[in-house]
Amino acid sequence: MNKPDLKILKKYEPICVIGHSHIDVDSAVSSKIFSSILNFFGIKSYYAILDKNYDFDEFNKKMINDCMDFNPIIINQKDINNHNYFLIDHNDRTQSVGVYANVIGALDHHSKANNVENIVIGDTCSISLYLYKIYRDEYKFTDEEKYQIFMAFLSDSSFGMSSRFHKSDKVLADKLGYGDNYDGLFKKYFIATDTSNNFKNALHNGNKKYLFGNISFESSYVEMLGTSKLNDYKELIKTQKNFLGIWFDYKNKNTYAFLNYEGHFIEKEYDYIASRSTTILKDIMPYLNKKTN
Repeated sequence: MNKPDLKILKKYEPICVIGHSHIDVDSAVSSKIFSSILNFFGIKSYYAILDKNYDFDEFNKKMINDCMDFNPIIINQKDINNHNYFLIDHNDRTQSVGVYANVIGALDHHSKANNVENIVIGDTCSISLYLYKIYRDEYKFTDEEKYQIFMAFLSDSSFGMSSRFHKSDKVLADKLGYGDNYDGLFKKYFIATDTSNNFKNALHNGNKKYLFGNISFESSYVEMLGTSKLNDYKELIKTQKNFLGIWFDYKNKNTYAFLNYEGHFIEKEYDYIASRSTTILKDIMPYLNKKTN
């Protein structure tokens, strides 16, 4: 199993462990727990956020409030370059600290963006679950931390519905000891994306910036029970420059992806909940590479 090289990280303490902006449950949990693991191994570290673009949406806030007190150190924009960072749940500088910050490594489960060295890519649907996988024989996870990992696993696997969810993930999640009533927990926590104001707020839901070589674009998604206003959303994406918009219909378990890139518009439909990182991006990248080469 691949692990971050602790000997390398020791050279850069104190370390700020930071998840991606427009933060979700997995980023919050994994940043907190990995900083605890590093401190356990004698590497002074903190979990951190920047003072801008790190607000939880209502869905993620509800899950976070049920499993943890999230109290990271907050780094002011003008002080970004005064710290050493370890990226977690992302490996692209543009999704958090920017291109000039001192990034010493990353632990992620998405495709490599090639602008960070010392990247470890995990093989689980949630990076929090990967921490449990690689450190459970060395680090004693508390019951509280196990529950936080379980919640991050639920969120990142879309409660077991996502194409990124595999049997091996369930085997690990079962070891946490919180059962497998995923459908019941989905009903408890699900909050549909706010589609008011002509989807303007929705453009920030799960928003990420991607940089693959000379290809750059933004992406966000809508989570709904059904497809009401789907066509309106599609038309909105057509007006966005270099943008990937995704509509998850959890009622019928379908996914709709709309990409507008340099004036070219494509759309894809999946008869399942398609993961943005492991399914949709892999489907659209060949198209983007062809358009830019």
